[in-house]
Amino acid sequence: MTNEVAQTKGNYLTDLQKLDGATLRSFVDPKHQASPQELQTLLAIVKNRNLNPFTREVYFIKYGNNPAQIVVSKDAFMKRAEQNPNYDGFESGVIYEDEKGELKNKKGIILPKGAKLIGGWCEVYRKDRTRPIYREVELSAYNTGKNWWQKAPGQMIEKVAIVAAVRDTFSEDVGGLYTSDEMEQAAPVDVTPTESRDDVVARKMAQIEQFNKEQAHTDPEPTQNEEPIQGELLDGELEY
Repeated sequence: MTNEVAQTKGNYLTDLQKLDGATLRSFVDPKHQASPQELQTLLAIVKNRNLNPFTREVYFIKYGNNPAQIVVSKDAFMKRAEQNPNYDGFESGVIYEDEKGELKNKKGIILPKGAKLIGGWCEVYRKDRTRPIYREVELSAYNTGKNWWQKAPGQMIEKVAIVAAVRDTFSEDVGGLYTSDEMEQAAPVDVTPTESRDDVVARKMAQIEQFNKEQAHTDPEPTQNEEPIQGELLDGELEY
């Protein structure tokens, strides 16, 4: 029995075409947050593009009730490019604005003194084409200001440029796939409610009480027609 289990595991670890949805979910989505449709989409990408979820070549990003995002690692992009017989290398770097306000390209990510980082660039070469594929990406379109984007923005935006150029150069291998660095700035906000309806009512009633106290302090003798404002402070907050 042990040998049968080991053989079964070995099958899908060495042949992704034998991977099933239940096994994939247990590895990438043990909390069952993704829908069956999202899981099937990931399984199709795994098999059609031969991307290995067990080595983190492809995985889910899931925020609350929002649709899952399927992302691919930069290493997977480069691996697919290098496996293509027409791959002939690449060059990359950053785009910066110098002290005179002129835009310049340079290889690598270390900027001259006084320069302002603007974006990244990459050229990918194919043996069967006379011209390289060149792509530029703008820092402001991807920079989240968090984590490595804050620590090493040049390194991050160069990575995005490399992936964009590789994707367009080898669309037959990695077309339509994106990395987490590209998707992070578009990550949806988790809108899963953190308060119950009763919590919202209690919070708003406390605000109403505080509002009425402030009104009484500023206008101690309201006219008979004046009513404490209540309903409008609750409107629109309890519908979710």
